[in-house]
Amino acid sequence: MKGLVSVIIPRHKEDLANVLEAVNNSSYKNFEIVVVDEGFERSMQRNIGIARANGEYLLILDADQVISPLLISECVDLMKIGYNAVYIPEIIKTKGLFAYVRNWERQFYTATPIDVVRFVRAKGCPLFDPSLSGPEDSAWDREVMGLRATSKNCLYHYDNIGVIKYFSKKAYYSKSMRLYSELYPNDKCLNFKWRCFGVFLEKGKWKRFISRPDLALAVLGIIFLRGVIYYAKR
Repeated sequence: MKGLVSVIIPRHKEDLANVLEAVNNSSYKNFEIVVVDEGFERSMQRNIGIARANGEYLLILDADQVISPLLISECVDLMKIGYNAVYIPEIIKTKGLFAYVRNWERQFYTATPIDVVRFVRAKGCPLFDPSLSGPEDSAWDREVMGLRATSKNCLYHYDNIGVIKYFSKKAYYSKSMRLYSELYPNDKCLNFKWRCFGVFLEKGKWKRFISRPDLALAVLGIIFLRGVIYYAKR
């Protein structure tokens, strides 16, 4: 439907009150909400949502994410001037030092190959790869075609993940990395030097990275542990 935005939200028993309230409070009112709670992995549920969507545009959210009021309007405006997909800056809002470090790290990834577009045109939209758990975002991002933009408005991520749960999730996701590396052998995210250092130093970001050596060391420590988990599980 012309101008309609389909907001797709896969669910696994999460409370949707915050994400639904934020969407309903959006300045852009021509939308539908497609909640998928079928008990499948996230990628499959997203595919079900894409199949059910009636909109001209798709916004892919998780159940623990909250959008800013002007985000959808901005993304639609970007589509109208010729963009096909939009990266949306993400701010992690979980409390605690570990979440603070993760949020600082996350800001270096916006609109890089580590990120994933979340607002796309429905026409020609690829499906998520259900054989992947974790890297399915990266795989889907590689399949989305067309000109990309980055929104000024953001979304907020209330994942409430502590250290143990965080690394448990990474261990689970690492099981799919062998297949991902076979599907995308030349992917930039698989380049050790870029993934561990280059992404923090390119395009002038090195100034911010070295301005907080304490956070930089903490991030490098997290990356090292993720790498150990990756090589142990692949």
